[in-house]
Amino acid sequence: MSEPLGPPPAPSLGHGIGVIFRMQTRRLVRGRKLRLGLVSVALVLFAVVAARYAGASGEVGPDRAAELAAAAVRDGIDWGFFHLLVFLIPFLFNAHAIGEEVESRTFTYLSSRPTGRFAITVGKWAAGALFGVALVVGATLVLHVAAYATEPSALVEELGGTLKAAGALALLTLFYSSLCTFWGAVAPEAAGIISALYLAVIEFLFGLLPGYFRCISMNYLGQQLAGLEKGGLMAESAPDVPMMIGASVIAMMAILFLGFAAMVVQISEYRFNRA
Repeated sequence: MSEPLGPPPAPSLGHGIGVIFRMQTRRLVRGRKLRLGLVSVALVLFAVVAARYAGASGEVGPDRAAELAAAAVRDGIDWGFFHLLVFLIPFLFNAHAIGEEVESRTFTYLSSRPTGRFAITVGKWAAGALFGVALVVGATLVLHVAAYATEPSALVEELGGTLKAAGALALLTLFYSSLCTFWGAVAPEAAGIISALYLAVIEFLFGLLPGYFRCISMNYLGQQLAGLEKGGLMAESAPDVPMMIGASVIAMMAILFLGFAAMVVQISEYRFNRA
């Protein structure tokens, strides 16, 4: 006599995260956020590369050309990436990751599935973070190649510094993805405003303050990892942060905010605005 069939086993946590990850990936590919991110990256690259070759409009020697390329890469990474793209890209991909499900009334359906709310949070964060890291790091390498295109020897010699900056940008992108996911979980209706205010005040402005106030900003720690020069108010008073400490703090904060986001999603009862 055959035993009665029971309900199918619940999917594992990894399977649930993978399902949400694939769903969010398709949403990003088909939506406007990825295209907006690509356009933003292309504009920054165009501006930096155009400025680099405009400065070498006349005949210059190889040493001068290498100096112009190094300055273009340094300034482009500093202002184009650390002060713009590393904020914008995670904001685009993660700030509304939870809110878009709440507003479209699909969160209740997703949260009732066997995948669970933790898998929803981590899967959505992972998709946005992966796109963000790929875009930021890929654009950094494209900038390096484009700026040193006429100087192949300098291209290879200076690659280490660019890779170090790319690693710092990748860490910051992971942290900002967690941060934006957290604020999106706390206040889905105002995720964009709160995330933008936090990034502008804590991450951007505090990174320009004198003394140890800068260490509140993960962006400042990332700049230290990349080996960039200090700017802002009383730059000489800003502390030097060892590489291992800076990288560890940024990684720890990324994990911490992702954990907070998962906890908020787990306990929240989200309401709908539209009747």
